[in-house]
Amino acid sequence: MENSGVGKIMEEINKETAQKVSEIEATSSNKVNFIMKHFEQLAEENAEKIRKERDDEILVLKRQMISNAEIEAKGKIDKEKFNWIENVFEETRQVILNLSAQEKKEILEKMCDVPDKENFVFYVDKKYATLVGNVENVKEADINDFGVIIKSKDGKITIDNTLTNCLNILKQHKRYEVAKILFR
Repeated sequence: MENSGVGKIMEEINKETAQKVSEIEATSSNKVNFIMKHFEQLAEENAEKIRKERDDEILVLKRQMISNAEIEAKGKIDKEKFNWIENVFEETRQVILNLSAQEKKEILEKMCDVPDKENFVFYVDKKYATLVGNVENVKEADINDFGVIIKSKDGKITIDNTLTNCLNILKQHKRYEVAKILFR
């Protein structure tokens, strides 16, 4: 009987052990499923976060590219406008240089018409010196420009009335007005 009592106890122990193993396996399986779902959820949240960051980066890059393109286009437009304005002044130079000898003579004589003429010397490029022959104190010089450089005899005053200097002064003062006319 002991055998059967021990056998029953062993059978009971085996039965309880099998039941405990089943319970442990079920609990472990539930825990593993719970952990796996948790990791899947974390992975999905991480993936969503990465997708959002990538979308944000793409949006920033897109905005930067558009901004850079706009800046570059504006720079090209501004450069072209600058060239047009410069051309206006260069064309003005050409119009003056292409005037008749009589018209150039009148301009040079007006440039030499200053109060107290006797206190000044008028320097004109050799190319144009013959046009102002009737003005006193005119001297030929290598100024390589149309116009007159006026100097006081005492050397204290110099006035540069050359075409280049006059156009440079006009550019400073009239550039905005020329731009308004050209680019209304």
